[in-house]
Amino acid sequence: MTATTLNGASLTAAVVDDLVQYFPMCARQLHTTLRREKKLLHNGRLQYGLFLKGVGLSVDEALIFWRKSFSLIDDDEFQKKYRYNVRHAYGLEGTRRNYKPMSCQQIIMERRPTAGQIHGCPYREMAIDNLVVGLGTMGISDKDVIRHVREDVEAKKFHVACSRVFEHIHAKELKREKEASGMPVGLTENIIHPNEYFTRSFMLKNPGSMEGATTAAPDASGGNEQSMETD
Repeated sequence: MTATTLNGASLTAAVVDDLVQYFPMCARQLHTTLRREKKLLHNGRLQYGLFLKGVGLSVDEALIFWRKSFSLIDDDEFQKKYRYNVRHAYGLEGTRRNYKPMSCQQIIMERRPTAGQIHGCPYREMAIDNLVVGLGTMGISDKDVIRHVREDVEAKKFHVACSRVFEHIHAKELKREKEASGMPVGLTENIIHPNEYFTRSFMLKNPGSMEGATTAAPDASGGNEQSMETD
């Protein structure tokens, strides 16, 4: 899912903070850590950078976003350590392969985080008490929803847990959509891509305001290996 314009305007680095409310928990976690720590480790940068690319951030705006986010380093260090990697993800360096945002399956199964890393799928990787705290930051306090998410996680149904959270957060909008279309309320299928979550969320919260959105089958085949510098 790719959004080239939102509310009729091209997506810029300056509006990313305002869009976090539409992000799935995996992207929210990476964004929050980036804002707090002023840095992200390699796999976190890769996962989040490709997600933002899928949202519609151009390479030029991505360079602005990452430069401003890495505020503890100077321009010279950024140019030497990070500029190439950003451009590489957009197919402008190295093999010039145009990498796609990672699907949920890739995030769950590949590049699993080790100690000190915060990329990956929160529903798989986070301790359940920390997950509940994370749900609270998304405005979820309903005990039944939290109980069902716990059960989903214990059953290793991570897509179901994320989709359940989506349905709860967007209950009012999904009901409105049902009344307008006569279709059953809720999602007909589980969310299988973080960018699908974003696009669906933005469109539900802002009906008719997303332009240039295209839908494509999420790439779950892997192949996002990149020869990027790690730290």
